[in-house]
Amino acid sequence: MTVTYIQHVHTAGNVGTFIRLLRMWKGGVAKGIWKDLLIYVGLYAGISITYRIGRYWNEGLPGNKESAVLAGFERFCVFMDRFDEYIPLGFILGFYVTQVVNRWWTQVMAIPWVDTLCMNLASYLPGVRMKNTRRLITRWAMLANILTLRRVSTSVVKRFPTYQHLVETGLMTEKEMKKLEQLDNTTEGLHATAWYPIQWAQGSLRKAKDDGSITSDLLFQELQQNLQDISSGNGTLLMYAWVNIPLVYTQLVTIAVHVYFFVTLFSRQYLNPSSYTISSGGEYLCVPPGTADSVNLVGYDESILDFYVPFFTILQFVFYFGWLKVAETLINPFGEDDDDIDANYIIDRNFQIGYLMVSAEDDDEEPEEDTYGDTIPPASLPHTVSSYKNKEPAPVLPTDNLHLSEQAMMLNNPEHPVFSQLQITTTSPRSSPSLDVKQNHAVIEMIKSKPHDSILNKEEGVSSLPVAKESDQTSSKTSEPDEDIENTKELTTLI
Repeated sequence: MTVTYIQHVHTAGNVGTFIRLLRMWKGGVAKGIWKDLLIYVGLYAGISITYRIGRYWNEGLPGNKESAVLAGFERFCVFMDRFDEYIPLGFILGFYVTQVVNRWWTQVMAIPWVDTLCMNLASYLPGVRMKNTRRLITRWAMLANILTLRRVSTSVVKRFPTYQHLVETGLMTEKEMKKLEQLDNTTEGLHATAWYPIQWAQGSLRKAKDDGSITSDLLFQELQQNLQDISSGNGTLLMYAWVNIPLVYTQLVTIAVHVYFFVTLFSRQYLNPSSYTISSGGEYLCVPPGTADSVNLVGYDESILDFYVPFFTILQFVFYFGWLKVAETLINPFGEDDDDIDANYIIDRNFQIGYLMVSAEDDDEEPEEDTYGDTIPPASLPHTVSSYKNKEPAPVLPTDNLHLSEQAMMLNNPEHPVFSQLQITTTSPRSSPSLDVKQNHAVIEMIKSKPHDSILNKEEGVSSLPVAKESDQTSSKTSEPDEDIENTKELTTLI
């Protein structure tokens, strides 16, 4: 269950990394389709051998009953070959497998884990006095998950077929079993009752809140949310087990795959039809194969070479039936296939780890000092000889290697005479955005070409540009767009 192979592909540097995985039998394509492939090859070989024997015995006997049967068989094979591509197998099967894989992964991510709940219980309900409460809530959360898995997983229901088995393993008490049995009688067994233990856990939290063990409404809400998340995950699993991919689609895919390869049993056969030539009287005369200007009457392409093993047809069978086997395996992830989820391991792990988390008592010992004291750790921790061989350089981000010149890094200083002139020329109420862009470009070019001269002139009290008078500023405010263009040209000339 749940074949893990990622440990064999820790690096792609080796040649044939994935090819080595072909040796794995459990969960592999060979184990999944070998029976179907054996049946297909057997049927193909049986048809081919029967045809070849019939052709051998009827060689040179055209026109008799056996020859008519062979000709009819050959016409049937040619007909199948011409129309087998009418089945859109790739599209139908590909879309179906995509939906199955999405459903499978959603169910994997919906499996509840008790880690968050148990860590919060240990933090929000500390102390020896609340230890029993923490353990009770953990067991009830686990019980709710097990009751859900009993409804969806065949391996779990075989492990815990009745409530009594849960009592004997310590997952439930006799009193709790009677409550669940009474609830089942009330609902007549028509509805899942996995929510009931969650309700017990919520009641226990409410009591802890009332007696002051939970000191904050936020902590109480957080613990309640953890229980609701577990209940929501259980509900998702039940919903996916109830509502499946429409049966008509599953039937359609199954029919398409099997009908297609039934057709290929005939369409991919090598044929050796009788050859004929036309006599002077307009009649067909049977001639030996390969005779010049001879034709066959069944429409078979005689340029196809005779290979006893249909290699590419077998490859196609492996691909498509392997694809179908993926869907058959993943459509029920809680079954008993090699790649199905090991629900029993999840139960064992959650139960023990959950109890370990909530059973720890407060440690009264003084906390140890930090290993680095008051110092800052180095930028890189030490490596072993083996890990240092694969040490990678620090990440490089897109702008790390971007270098700007000093001129390009000059700030937009409003006191600089160039930018003062820019402010004057851009205050025109009628200036269009295109004119402003041209003026900005002109000023920027001036900064790039004469930055040092501008600074020198400013230090000497001499402006690099003529200072606009008040009357000029007044006139510039009322100038038309064509005057702004002239100002820009003058500014460019000065630059």
